[in-house]
Amino acid sequence: MLRNILGAVVGYVSMVVVVMIGIGLAWLVVGGGSGAFDGESPRPSTIWIAFNIVFGFVAALVGGSIARRIGRSMTAVKILVAVLLVLGAFFAITAESTYAKREPVDKTVAEMSFTEAGQHARNPTWYLFSIPLVGVAGALVGARAWVPDGVD
Repeated sequence: MLRNILGAVVGYVSMVVVVMIGIGLAWLVVGGGSGAFDGESPRPSTIWIAFNIVFGFVAALVGGSIARRIGRSMTAVKILVAVLLVLGAFFAITAESTYAKREPVDKTVAEMSFTEAGQHARNPTWYLFSIPLVGVAGALVGARAWVPDGVD
């Protein structure tokens, strides 16, 4: 059981690393705050959302594969999937109250740093609830692909 928990934890951490790299790359590709936002609104642009969904799926592929390799069974992946669903639902549900508590920013989105833009962004509700589903799908696909011999 310890191996399965370790697999899920390492899989999740690897997902976080891949997502952070992906977000940094997306920031560079879209040209910073001016490309990441829809005009001067706090809503992310369509291209920003698309990049994040793709990187989220890729991260989940990696995380699911790593969880299964370390756990040597689908049990590690099931633990990872449960964590993704619980954390994803928690963050999606609490997002609105988090948005309400944010301080207004006196810069245009083009002037914002990467960190300021992340604090300023207000993601659509559908996107917040789709993130855990994309993660679950990616983890399950990743767990079934690239499985070495000897892993059930």
